[in-house]
Amino acid sequence: MVRAAILLSLFLGACAVAPPSPERIACLARMEAHAAHLRPGFVAVGYQPEFRLRLDEDLADGRGFPKGNSTLGDASPGGEIRLRPSRVCADEVLARAVVAHEMAHVALRHRGVPGTGVIVLWEKQPLETEADELAHAALLRAGGDPRPAQLVACWLGRCNKPGMPGRGSRGW
Repeated sequence: MVRAAILLSLFLGACAVAPPSPERIACLARMEAHAAHLRPGFVAVGYQPEFRLRLDEDLADGRGFPKGNSTLGDASPGGEIRLRPSRVCADEVLARAVVAHEMAHVALRHRGVPGTGVIVLWEKQPLETEADELAHAALLRAGGDPRPAQLVACWLGRCNKPGMPGRGSRGW
């Protein structure tokens, strides 16, 4: 009996996941605070996205392959929002813009389209534009620091200020 208990504890110990670092805990708390501040902005434009945030450095796609390093987050229609901590935890303006964008995907119930493996970077996908439009509206309604809304405006091609973050690219 004792032997079985020892074997069971060794087996369960091997399956244990290391607890998250204090930095990751703090980052997730900041991302959740961004989402909580954005929620009234989404409600003001007619959406109430229900979601769960989590940090995921790999952001593997549905086939188990990691997404490119330029991908900062993703969302499922079921409400799971995954954020790449190495990028979003370091920049609060970018983090708030990415959280708003991913919340918009959830609110709009966007479903991923099976990929061909070919990505044309200069063509913006309609679902991304739709999510950016909603994110921009929610950011404006939520108020606070205007820079995340300005960044999303740049992603939408409405940025005329030299040196503005995201100018000329999506940023993720």
